[in-house]
Amino acid sequence: MTTTKHKFKKVIFTIDGDFEPLVENFDLEYTKSGYDLKIKVFLDPDEFKRFYSKDEVTFCSRCLNYELGETCSEVHIYNPSKEDYKNYYLD
Repeated sequence: MTTTKHKFKKVIFTIDGDFEPLVENFDLEYTKSGYDLKIKVFLDPDEFKRFYSKDEVTFCSRCLNYELGETCSEVHIYNPSKEDYKNYYLD
């Protein structure tokens, strides 16, 4: 069995859809899910250690900004897929 050591974490923050103009202004990658926005970011190990918090509002605020963070309702953390490494030049 082989295990892959990932250099990054893929983090998806769910924030209030009213903030779409601000998200677009920051040029953040996002998708719409109902009324919410799902913002995808990739963090290297140092960034993840520095920004991580069990509280989603604090974690999002540290990664994005306070205004977006205070509307964060959910966070999901994943290992990036092979496609992510290719599409986002994560190597």
